[in-house]
Amino acid sequence: MILRAEEVKKDFPRAGKSSNYFTAVYPLDFVLESGQFTVITGKSGSGKSTLLNMLAGMLTPSGGKVFLDDQDIYSLDEKTLARLRNEKIGLIPQGHTALLSLTVLENVLLPYILYNKAQPPEKKAKDLLDQVGIASLMEARPNELSGGELRRMAIARAMLMEPSILLADEPTAGLDSENTIAVLSLLRQAADEGAAVLVVTHENEADHFTDHVLTMDGGRLKG
Repeated sequence: MILRAEEVKKDFPRAGKSSNYFTAVYPLDFVLESGQFTVITGKSGSGKSTLLNMLAGMLTPSGGKVFLDDQDIYSLDEKTLARLRNEKIGLIPQGHTALLSLTVLENVLLPYILYNKAQPPEKKAKDLLDQVGIASLMEARPNELSGGELRRMAIARAMLMEPSILLADEPTAGLDSENTIAVLSLLRQAADEGAAVLVVTHENEADHFTDHVLTMDGGRLKG
């Protein structure tokens, strides 16, 4: 499985100025291959989260294309793209995306429940929660969790479907050293088992776990 961006870019209109745009990501090429763990570092506002969301099928580029193998993902209708994301891409977003009406365990199981009528894989979900250190909170509601605990719940949820591609936006933000190592080790393991893993972060803890480290600066990707 290969995720590939060709000449992808993103412009955002400036408020109140329809003819004036801010370029968050300048045209760039990027390849993420199976079995590889890649990190993109950069300061806040450098464009790394924008790039990740375009790669994830969550943010339509202003130009260029994103391919999953040979499929241009933005040529798909929204329903087909949503199904593709569910089956192939595990996204760990930076913000809080939990459903407050569900327990932690139910939130982790949600990607499976959305498209499957069979019995959900509760044991697998519980094992993932154990690996990220919050198994004791599986019956809690998201509003009872700290920011770091919500982050770890999102990681478990993203990994439930054993996606071919894992895209993580600041996955260790708010975590202590022990849990940072646990999360990065889990992502490293996923890459070793064949997943294509990308982490964007402004921290450097992930550098020791990765195969490639790139830098984003002013919307430009540097090797």
